[in-house]
Amino acid sequence: MIDQHDFDRLASLASAWAKSQESYILEHGVPLTRDQVSDARQTGVREPNCVRVLVVDRIPLPADRELADAARHAQIITDASRAVAIGYGIIIRADSWQNRELLLHQLVHVAQCERSGGLRSFVSEYLLDRRGSRDFSLGSLEDEARSRAREICAGEKIAR
Repeated sequence: MIDQHDFDRLASLASAWAKSQESYILEHGVPLTRDQVSDARQTGVREPNCVRVLVVDRIPLPADRELADAARHAQIITDASRAVAIGYGIIIRADSWQNRELLLHQLVHVAQCERSGGLRSFVSEYLLDRRGSRDFSLGSLEDEARSRAREICAGEKIAR
């Protein structure tokens, strides 16, 4: 178990890393399509036109080895990760680009970030939420993202 001092230090590193990643995604990513803007609104995103998506071959881990190891251990970002939302930026693997439920899941995280007051506060909230769960692997924010994405997709199937 990680002690409070190490948790605070790693959370600070994670926040700085997240800010640099968000900046990169916002500069190099593409805006949401009209349908994706509609999906973003359904997930609760208030500013969908601020969202940018960057398609990559693999989700990058932090360059800081200790932070990367902590991200893997906590299963926040692993070699198997298909997408991650960082503020208004979403990174998604090219082989998962067409997975609407995965994108919806990430959009819920964007909405959560907006509700929390911004990236810095969201990183802290997200890490504390994960820390309070068994094996640091789940939490209420992940549960909300999974269930909301599934609910939207199921609603679309029923309506057709």
